[in-house]
Amino acid sequence: MKSARKLHPGELSISILLLIFSFFVLFQAYQISGFSGLSSAGAFPLGAAVIMTLCMINLVVANIRISLKTPADEKHPAWVVIGELLPRRIVLFTLLIVAYMLLLQPLGFLISTFLFLCCGFIYLRGSRPVRAVLIAAAAVAVIYGIFHYLFQVVLP
Repeated sequence: MKSARKLHPGELSISILLLIFSFFVLFQAYQISGFSGLSSAGAFPLGAAVIMTLCMINLVVANIRISLKTPADEKHPAWVVIGELLPRRIVLFTLLIVAYMLLLQPLGFLISTFLFLCCGFIYLRGSRPVRAVLIAAAAVAVIYGIFHYLFQVVLP
């Protein structure tokens, strides 16, 4: 016998947010040029947005049905949902990216990229500091060489 599907933590909330986003995309697609015909500029974006919105309506309705059948004691508390949607590893790496963006202006591209790569290698891969420094230095040198000499782009 097939067991009933259970919702993952936050699945209903995310599907509702995506439905709202789908309506926004549908509105924006209509705003491109209105819909005057199948060959107008807004026809393809409007068609894609309609398909996306219809699919999200279907998904939200299905998730609501599943949620209504789920007993209250099996529903996930908010902290479980937050933990599922925002794992600590993702949050910390996002903070590392924000720090990188903030350091680009005062330190410049080369130093801030080098520091970002070193920290990223150590945090994500558990790499040894010496190895992280060597790999980051090589990567920055290759990036600098390609963009400065090959593409002739002035890096900040």
